Amino acid sequence: MAARYRCSDPLAGDFEFTDADAVLDALEAALVAPDTPMLDTARQTWQPVAQHPEIVAAWAARTRFGGSETPGLVLPELPSQPTEPQPDDELSQRRLAFARLRAGLPIAPREAKPATPRLAVVGVIWAVLTLALIGWGVLAFASRLASYTATHATPTARSSEKLEVRGER
Repeated sequence: MAARYRCSDPLAGDFEFTDADAVLDALEAALVAPDTPMLDTARQTWQPVAQHPEIVAAWAARTRFGGSETPGLVLPELPSQPTEPQPDDELSQRRLAFARLRAGLPIAPREAKPATPRLAVVGVIWAVLTLALIGWGVLAFASRLASYTATHATPTARSSEKLEVRGER
């Protein structure tokens, strides 16, 4: 049978387990720790053993029904799962707000962060400076072109004026 769970511990090596009970047996025997990274091949996710939902459920079921199959070994304490989202964890806050909305509870208002339009101000200043630089370049080019044509261009007669001048000769 293919291994569903793979635990990777740099000190102990890699272990493969076929089901959640095998992982719990390894926890009881201290082959893996609750914080050991584990790959669930069905879900294709890495997470610590103590945070995998199926392991946590089997862990709670085993401790609720009287402990382990071997009398000398016991499961370590289940690490406490964070119930309140961290203030900087926006995804957790959104999930909590959605759960409160579905339950019909009022949604707690978020603390309003003062809006800082720094990026917009910098963008406007950059745009104005860029336009000013382009305008200055166009004006400088036009003035040099005007001064060049004033010094190097000689007035020439139009072709109709040339014909009249030729006819008079």
